Order: sequence, then structure tokens, then C-alpha cells
Amino acid sequence: MKMKKLLLSICSLGLIFSLAFPLTGCGSKKKQDEYKRDGIEAMQDKDYDRALKCFSGALAQSGRVGKDEQDIALYKASAQYKLGKKNAALKTLESLLKFNPEDYKALYLMGLIYCDDAKPDKAFTYLSKACSASGKSSLYENAYLSLINAGMTKQADSFYGKMPKEAKASKKVLKLRVICYENENDYSNALNCVKHYLKQYPDDEDMKKEQDFLKTVLRSVS
Repeated sequence: MKMKKLLLSICSLGLIFSLAFPLTGCGSKKKQDEYKRDGIEAMQDKDYDRALKCFSGALAQSGRVGKDEQDIALYKASAQYKLGKKNAALKTLESLLKFNPEDYKALYLMGLIYCDDAKPDKAFTYLSKACSASGKSSLYENAYLSLINAGMTKQADSFYGKMPKEAKASKKVLKLRVICYENENDYSNALNCVKHYLKQYPDDEDMKKEQDFLKTVLRSVS
């Protein structure tokens, strides 16, 4: 009975995946690789229409779902996203995550889409999952920046609390903390962040000017 349930589960996943990425099984690995290569070149040329056609063509060459197909599907979702087809991209990514819930690239792209769609809770959730699955400091930094750029200051502040020490200490993140508080007109905390930054990077002339500016602002409102 357990094996039957497992088989049904596998079949269901295959159906979900095939709906998002038509797999005809009538092609060849060589042809699939050619489509994929052409699609990547099209992405580099910012020809996203051609890229989407190439990645769809690559997926049509296979009748199975392996790592290659999942990789191509991620490229397909990226092309859809670049074309503004965000709902289609989300469907592609959701199907992809059915096979690998820890695919940090798919999770991250979903987070970016929700940033664009002004859905802060979902953006926070998927960016957090992506960074947790990846563990890379650079991804934490970029996710934090994405939340700030989307105006999701509350979520950015919560996200900062989840970041590893290495990511929190990076020059980029420390500067972003200042921007985050300034966006909220919280100049007192912004100044504290500048002081913290200058303890680690005392020769940064631009940040010294920022410190003077914030002191002036605080004096004017006191």
C-alpha cells in the first residue's frame, strides 16, 4: 500500500512537471544541449523571446525529468520573468520546487518576483528560504538589497536579524542598513549605523560626510 501511494505521488509530480514543461521524449540529448546553449546566448543578448523559445524547445527533447531538465526549467522561468510573464514564471518555479524544495535559485527568483509584485510577506518568506538553503553570504546580501529596493523596510529589518555574522559585517550590508533607516526617516538609528560602519572602515570619506549630514539633520529636528 505504501509503495502504491509512493508511485501515485511520483506520477502526480510527473504530471505537474509535464504541464509546466512539455516533455515529448521525441528528441535527443545533443539537440537539447544545442537549444540550451542557444537559449543562454539569447539571455546574454537580452533576447528573451528567443531564449524562451529555445528553453521550451530544449525541454521538448526529453521524456524524463532529471537535473538537466530542472536546470533548463530554471532558465525558462528566468526568461519568462524578464519578459514580464511573472505568473507563468511562478507556475514554472512552483513545479520545479515540487521536485527540489531546496532549489535556492528557484526560491530566490520567486522572492524577487514577489518583491516586484509588492507582496512583502511572500517576498520575505521565499528570500529567507533561498538564503537558508544556500548559506551563501552573497545571497543574503543581495536578498537584503532586494527587500530594501522594493521598499519593504519592515521585512528587510526582520531579514537582517536572520543573516549570518559574516553577511552582517560586509561593507555592502552595513551601508544598506544606513539606507534602510534613512528611508524610514529614522536618522538616529541611521547615525548609529554610520558610526558602527566607520569603526570597521574608518577611511571611508563618503561615509564620514554622511555622518556629518545626519548629525546636521538631527540637530535641526531637536
